[in-house]
Order: sequence, then structure tokens, then C-alpha cells
Amino acid sequence: MSVPTTYSQWVVCLDEFKKGQGDEENVLLMEKGTVPWTEGVAERLIQRLYDAIESRLRMSGDQLNRDLNQHNLDETSMVKALLSARKRLAVLKRMADLQAFPKKVRDAMLEMLVDHAQQMQQSLEKTAMDDRTGRLRSVIRNNAITRFGEVDNVFGGTMSHKDSSSQKPEWTPGPKSTKRRVILR
Repeated sequence: MSVPTTYSQWVVCLDEFKKGQGDEENVLLMEKGTVPWTEGVAERLIQRLYDAIESRLRMSGDQLNRDLNQHNLDETSMVKALLSARKRLAVLKRMADLQAFPKKVRDAMLEMLVDHAQQMQQSLEKTAMDDRTGRLRSVIRNNAITRFGEVDNVFGGTMSHKDSSSQKPEWTPGPKSTKRRVILR
């Protein structure tokens, strides 16, 4: 794939993203892309962006449900499931904040993400009300999926975003860990 500059290239990237394939490559390419803002094209691209994000939100919610149901509310597994959901939302945030789209569109997409995350968080907390120990509710609150904006390392590397629309994000590999891993039995 190449950096999208035409409608057809954007369609390919957005369709791949909608399917959940090649997120890192797609998002990095789209962050460098430009959108041909001609009559008719802009509306169709915005609709495709919305459809892709909405589809991925459904996929993320379904995955979170599967993760939580599969592990029978084991605390460690629950934390992993919540953090994975937060990371998926962080990828969608990057997608929703593509500089090629007008600020009004980006703001609407980001608002949709925030609303979705808040609804999911409220639903999780409501479900945790049945836990008399309060431990489950504490785990859900301490690992809130609404904090997806705090995820720095979405794709395993370090993304440095400059606060200028003329500069594109640069990707550099993250530092390798020099810490020793201790496994207790």
C-alpha cells in the first residue's frame, strides 16, 4: 500500500482498517495522506471513516465481552482485558484524529469514541455493583477504558506527535528492555 492521496486509495485503507487488518501500516500511511476535498468525495470519505470506526467499536466491544466471559472474572485476566480494550480504543483515537480530515470531522469522531468508552465503562461498573467485596469495582475503576487517551505506545514503537499539522508523525522503535525477567513459582 501507499500513502493515500486519491479516493480509491483511501477506500482501500479504510476498508482494510474496518476489517481490522494491518492497523499499524494503515494508520501510519493515513496519517501521511491527503484527502481530495472535492464535491461528493468528501462526504463519501467521511461516511467511510465513520463506518470504519463504528465497525471497529463494535468489534472492540465484542472482543471485550469475549475476554471477560472467557476468564470468569479472574482479576488478572480482567485487567488484561480492560487494558487491551483501552489499547484498541487508542488505535481508534489515532484513526479518528487523522489530520487529513477537517477539525470538525475529527472532533465528531473523537466525541463518538469518548461517548462509547464512557458507556462501556458505566456498563462495567454497573455490572460490578453485584460484587459485595468491592474488589471487582475497584479493578474496573483503576483500569478504566475511558483513559484510552493515555496510551502512548499503541503499536509497540514510540510515536512522537508534533503539534503541527505540517509535520507528520515519526515512528521509531521503542527501547528494548534491559530488565531481567523473574518468574516465581
